[in-house]
Amino acid sequence: MTTYKPMILVVDDEAMARTMASKLLEKAGFLTHAVETGEECFLFLAIQIPDAILLDMLMPGMSGMEVLEKLRANALWKSIPVLAVTAKGQADFVKQAVALGVDDFIVKPFHSLDLIARVKKKVLA
Repeated sequence: MTTYKPMILVVDDEAMARTMASKLLEKAGFLTHAVETGEECFLFLAIQIPDAILLDMLMPGMSGMEVLEKLRANALWKSIPVLAVTAKGQADFVKQAVALGVDDFIVKPFHSLDLIARVKKKVLA
């Protein structure tokens, strides 16, 4: 019997952050797919809908805020839990992301147990 493993899409322009988040989540029992850009995020979403998205908010090109806005504007994607990963904690930034529909914030550098607990809370709720 195969046990279902939730899929987490990790979107981060920093290779080390992508790898670390993916390894931690896989160790906790999730499947992951990691991409470097917002554009790659949408290419993946055309093929598969993940159970949650771990989204870096500060990326070159299409920012995490732009990705979040596009996700929430699309009927197929608007209900996917999005956990914003950012080094920014300023009130105006948080307010803008909340207004766009972010589900949670994870501040870099994150603690592994915090990352896993926050993802589990959104995916397994």
